[in-house]
Amino acid sequence: MALLTEPTPRAARAVALAMLDAADAARVRLDDPADREALHDFRVALRRLRSWLRAYHGELRDGIGRKVARRIGHIAAATTGSRDIEVHLEWLAAQRRTMTPGARPAAAWLSGRLAAAKVRADAALREAVAEEYAEVSARLRKKLSRYPVAVLAAEPDERWAVTAAARLHDTFLALRQRLAAFDDVDNDKAGHRARIAAKRLRYMLEPLDGAIDGIHDAVAALKVAQDLLGSMHDAHVFRRTLRRYGHAAATGHGAARHNRTPPARHRRGLGVLVRRLARRRHADWASFSSDWMPGRFPALADGVHAIVQRLRDAGGAGVEIERKYLLHTLPPEVRGVEPAEIEQGYLPGHELVERLRRVQTRDGVSYFRTVKSGTGLVRTELEESCTRELFDAMWPFTKGRRLRKRRYRLADAGHTWEIDAFTDRTLTLAEIELTSAREPVVLPDWLARCTECEVTGDPMYLNANLAR
Repeated sequence: MALLTEPTPRAARAVALAMLDAADAARVRLDDPADREALHDFRVALRRLRSWLRAYHGELRDGIGRKVARRIGHIAAATTGSRDIEVHLEWLAAQRRTMTPGARPAAAWLSGRLAAAKVRADAALREAVAEEYAEVSARLRKKLSRYPVAVLAAEPDERWAVTAAARLHDTFLALRQRLAAFDDVDNDKAGHRARIAAKRLRYMLEPLDGAIDGIHDAVAALKVAQDLLGSMHDAHVFRRTLRRYGHAAATGHGAARHNRTPPARHRRGLGVLVRRLARRRHADWASFSSDWMPGRFPALADGVHAIVQRLRDAGGAGVEIERKYLLHTLPPEVRGVEPAEIEQGYLPGHELVERLRRVQTRDGVSYFRTVKSGTGLVRTELEESCTRELFDAMWPFTKGRRLRKRRYRLADAGHTWEIDAFTDRTLTLAEIELTSAREPVVLPDWLARCTECEVTGDPMYLNANLAR
C-alpha cells in the first residue's frame, strides 16, 4: 500500500474517504426492504468511520471538528435500536421451534411486541438519516478532500506507517487492560467495554489488510472475541428485559415503555426464555475465558506486536528511536515482574556494530543477531533471530566485549519501559522506544523517583562501550 509511506495527514484522510464511500453505499441499500444486511452494514460503516476520525483526530483537526464526529455518532446510535431488535427476533424465532406448546405462546407474544418496537425504531432511523446523513456526508467529504500543507516546514510530517504503529500499540494496550478487568460473567459493564476496545483495534487494523502481513489473522481473532462478548452482552440486556416482563405478568403492573403488560399465562414461557439466555451467557463465558483468552489472545498479542514492527520498518526502514536514563536504584515496581536474563557480546567493528544476544525467559532461550549504526536518539537497527549453532559459532569472537543484565519490562501510558539491571557491574538504566523523534517523554512518577539523569546519546552508556 503506497499510503504507508505518505504523510499521516494525507493517508488518514484517504482512508477516511474510503470509509465514507462504504457508508454512502450502505445508505443507498437501506432503501431496499429486501436487503436484509443493509442496516448492519450501514451501522458498521458508520462506527468504523467514527472510530477512525477519533483515532486520527490530531491529524484531521485542521478541517474536521468534533461536531461532525458527534453527528455521525448520533446517526449510528439511531441504528442501534432497530439492529438490536433484529437480533432478538432472530433468536426468538430459533427458540420457538424447540419450546413446548405451553411455553411457545409467550415467545409469539414477545415477538409481536418486538416487531411493533422495530417499526418505531425504523421510523426513527429513517428520520435521522433523512435529516442528517446527506448533509454530514457532503460536509465531511469536502473537509477530507483537502488540508493545509506548510511548504517550508522545519520537519516533514511523520509517515503514516510510523503513526499507525504507535496507534495500534496504544489501542492494543487499551484492549489488554479492558480484558484484564473482565474477570466475571456477571460484570457486564467490563465485558461491554472490552468488546468496544476489540472493535476499535479491529477498525484500526482492517485498512491495512493486504499491505501488512498478519492483519487477516488478527482481525479473525478479534471477530471471534467480538461475537462472544457481544452475545454475552445481548443476552444480559435481553434477559433483564424478560425478567421485567415476567414480573409484570405476575403482578399485573405495566412492563417497559411501549409494551403492554404480558398476560399471566405467559409467565412460564418467559421464564423458559430467561433460563435459556442465562445458559447462553455461561456457555459464551466458558468459550471466552477457557478458550479464547488462554488460546487466541496470546497469539493475537504476538501478531499485533509483529504488525507494529512491520509498520515501523515500512515507515522508517529499521530506524530505532529511543531515550535512555540513568537510575540510582531499581524501581520497586519491578517486583513481581518476570525478568529476561540477557547475555550479549559484540563482534569487532566501528561504523557497523554487530551484536549477539542470548535471551532466557520462562518460555526458553532465544538467540539474536543485531546490526546497529549511528548514535544518539535516532539509530538504524536491523535484527533477526538465529540458531543456537550459529550463535555458538560466532560467540567466541565477542571475547572481551560482553555484558550481562536482567531486563524488566513495565507498561505505562501506552509505552513499555525497559529497566536493565546489570549483573556484572553496579549500573541500572531505563529505556523507552518511541515512534517519532518529536514524541515527548514524561517520566512516570514511579520512575522519576529513581532517575539520576538522562543519558541519551552519551557514549559512556552505550551497551557496545559498556561491554569493553
